[in-house]
Amino acid sequence: MKQQRLKEKHKEHVITTQEDRPQEGASSDKSRERIAERAYELYLERGCREGCDLEDWVDAEREMLTLSRS
Repeated sequence: MKQQRLKEKHKEHVITTQEDRPQEGASSDKSRERIAERAYELYLERGCREGCDLEDWVDAEREMLTLSRS
């Protein structure tokens, strides 16, 4: 019986939702929005090349990470 209670407590402790940490969700949404905007800019700069959306996203993400570390 005690073991079961410990397991249940562990599960409760491990599971978190965005509701538990709303500030992280808002920050994450803003980051995604900025990355999406920059990826779209890269898409336009590269002449609207189809099929390079992942490359544009990764490049935008890399830029944002580089800027945040500076």
